Amino acid sequence: MSMPTATAQLTKATKALLYQWEVANEHWTDPVSKHIEDKHIEPLLQAVRSAVGAMDSMGETLAKAQNECS
Repeated sequence: MSMPTATAQLTKATKALLYQWEVANEHWTDPVSKHIEDKHIEPLLQAVRSAVGAMDSMGETLAKAQNECS
């Protein structure tokens, strides 16, 4: 699997998760849902943002290395 493909899959899965979380929050807005958002959803989103940035950088580095070795 290429790095751009993996990045796209991670981004797509994150968007799907966020959509489902928003749907759940339409009907579930109590302290427990807020706790889940604060302790799990937000940290996950931050981690995904960092991972996508790293994956983009790694993809550029791999493409450069492939071009230099060809």
